[in-house]
Amino acid sequence: PLWTGDAWQDNCKIRPSSLMGSLRFWFEVICYFSGICKIEKESDKVVNFKEGRFEKEVDREKLEKCLLEKGNYFQAKIECLNEQKIPLPSIIFGTTNWKSLIEIESIKYLKNYCFGNYFNLPYAIAFSKRNKSDKPKEFNTKEELNTFIDMRYKNRSREENYKKFREEYSVFYLSTPYFYGDFTVIFNVEEEIIEPIFFPLLTFMEKYGFWGGKWNIGYGRLKVESVKIDNTIENNWKRDKFDLSIFKKNKNIRLDDLIQEVNTFNDLIGNQTLIKIRFLKYLTGKTTFKEGIEELLKEKSIKRGEFRDSNEKRHKIFGKTGNPRQMSYVPQGSKILPYIFEENGQFSGGFLSIVGLLNLD
Repeated sequence: PLWTGDAWQDNCKIRPSSLMGSLRFWFEVICYFSGICKIEKESDKVVNFKEGRFEKEVDREKLEKCLLEKGNYFQAKIECLNEQKIPLPSIIFGTTNWKSLIEIESIKYLKNYCFGNYFNLPYAIAFSKRNKSDKPKEFNTKEELNTFIDMRYKNRSREENYKKFREEYSVFYLSTPYFYGDFTVIFNVEEEIIEPIFFPLLTFMEKYGFWGGKWNIGYGRLKVESVKIDNTIENNWKRDKFDLSIFKKNKNIRLDDLIQEVNTFNDLIGNQTLIKIRFLKYLTGKTTFKEGIEELLKEKSIKRGEFRDSNEKRHKIFGKTGNPRQMSYVPQGSKILPYIFEENGQFSGGFLSIVGLLNLD
């Protein structure tokens, strides 16, 4: 499923801004894990993590003066931006007074698409915290969930009933309608970065990245069916490394150097001295997306429960809704993502970890 809902949680079209935001986020992750960008810290607290961007405003007057001296060609522009120490993600995806080098011109829906509930997912899935072997409870509607809660926790207010319910169960809400099907995106990309930046980023996104939102419930994994340049099929678009020589001298990033496959769930979290994007293959050969995501969410809820004695660490790793008043510096959103892909008509996957973004010491 693909989710690109707006501020009102409406999801009736694919929003270009959501796709671009995903591209930028994962490029920033790549820049961080490769050592190109660093998160400034004050003591043990992350500074400016709320913005979540490696971003710096371009001084327009300085840029114009620099271009008058160096010339108005691409490499000169990059040199002028580097003199202002503009972070690479801001150069590629834009910032104040500097236009993005990658833009979306249009999105077109193709065959077999819908905005609905293609996978017949329930409204919510609840996993027992007390009896981990219990089968998950599925609720197809909000009303069905409310009825269950009111019948189970009688003689209390709705608010008290929900509190008791959350004490007994871990709950995941599977948002609908979502997009499922094929679509085409027309990207306008600065020619100089197509080969060294855009193609490697597209390769990374197909292998590991997530698009849109709701990554915490496994949404947002897309497969690239084909790439065309000026209506001509590009057969050799996949790249295993970024060539950043036009931005950083003698700097390349190999995709394999960013990823570490691990053997256990605990390995996704531990040993953060070696900063990598980590992948744990957990399930294979599930017939349906629903079957696969249910198993992954159950395992994730069990592991999250093991951190109940450390609220701050649990919230950092597994995310937290709202804004924790006494932990305002804790970045929100899960850093352990259910990772699903389709192969041979069945669903396989595991977990992708970007816990390395955090300071867990």
